[in-house]
Amino acid sequence: MVGAMNPHTDTSAPLAGLAGRRVLAGDTLAPASLQLDGGLVAACQPGPAARPAQAGAWLDAGDLLVLPGIVDLHGDAFERAVMPRPGVTFPYDGALLDVDRQLLANGITTEFHGVTVSWEGGLRGEPYALSMFDCLRRMQGVLGADHCVHLRFETHHVAGVPAALQWIAQGLVRFVALNNHLPSMVKRLGDARKLQQYADRAQCDLDTYHARVRQAVEAAGDVDDAMAELIAGARAAGLEVASHDDPDPATREFYHRLGCAVAEFPLTQEAAAGARRLGDALVFGAPNVVRGGSHTHAPDATAMIRAGLCDVLASDYYYPAPLAAAFKLAGDGVLALPRAWDLVSRNPARAAGLRDRGALAPGLRADAILVDDSRPGLPQVCAAIVGGRLRYASRPLRIEAAGAVARAAA
Repeated sequence: MVGAMNPHTDTSAPLAGLAGRRVLAGDTLAPASLQLDGGLVAACQPGPAARPAQAGAWLDAGDLLVLPGIVDLHGDAFERAVMPRPGVTFPYDGALLDVDRQLLANGITTEFHGVTVSWEGGLRGEPYALSMFDCLRRMQGVLGADHCVHLRFETHHVAGVPAALQWIAQGLVRFVALNNHLPSMVKRLGDARKLQQYADRAQCDLDTYHARVRQAVEAAGDVDDAMAELIAGARAAGLEVASHDDPDPATREFYHRLGCAVAEFPLTQEAAAGARRLGDALVFGAPNVVRGGSHTHAPDATAMIRAGLCDVLASDYYYPAPLAAAFKLAGDGVLALPRAWDLVSRNPARAAGLRDRGALAPGLRADAILVDDSRPGLPQVCAAIVGGRLRYASRPLRIEAAGAVARAAA
């Protein structure tokens, strides 16, 4: 039977299997068949696909690439869906439904939404975080990708630590990163245009925003103790913690000692090298690879990959970037595709402490994408399978009902 997200294809039913001539199962691309059961990969059979005996729907990918679903450790593009223009907001349900479709169309099966909680307030205040939590709870049966919260906590928001610890205890957060954007914001207080943008995002007037900046600066003496408490609470709950924008090795070592095993977007190669010496995971932005450099004059991510100083590529602010970056690295000869794909699937899953995904292997989640790579430099996601269910397709797919022939012959 041939179908693609149409009335003749029951996309809510789990697939029994997935086969293709170019499946990334292990370290190589080769013909393989994946038997699926209960949302997991039950078995992986190498070699040309054989007609399956067990009942259920089997998807034949043909010559399309079959890759593990992308695990995006840091993506905050959802903020543009909620607030596409400063001060212009839309309901979370519709915004996240749109974001979900973007994720699946770009091969992202697990998304860590970077929900910022900051002394700024507004879009990055506690009420918006609560709206995100409530929406994800309501939309569980509607969203196709696996949506998680990556809590981006501004270090000078000392008063917000109790709330953050409560959310962690309630299981609402899956990853924590510590951010300190206060110094750069203080430097821009003389830039009237930029300051107005900040105030609009914070949904307050300029005088109020200035007052919030002063209050954050005055909290500096309490930051270290507050962050130690937050990190300890996150680690006790089994969460991994990152520090964000480390400027130097000393800062990375400080956070490492507190329990942060992930260095997110280090600002210098020296800071990245310091993280590598400590055995910490290193995260850079996939847009950096796609664009050929950082838009903020941070280290070139491709150069960091060549130097062995990058483990994870994240979408950051642009959901198409992880897919495009992995293929660009492979196309430019920086890494073979299986190794490049580790940067957007296996490695981010491990950095987040998720041992149940990131590869197509027995016992792991059946999260996979089908990619048409026939046009160099323009890979296209044709289908996304999440937890063994077909959640997205952009073209007709070959889905066969298997098992009936075998049972009749018996």
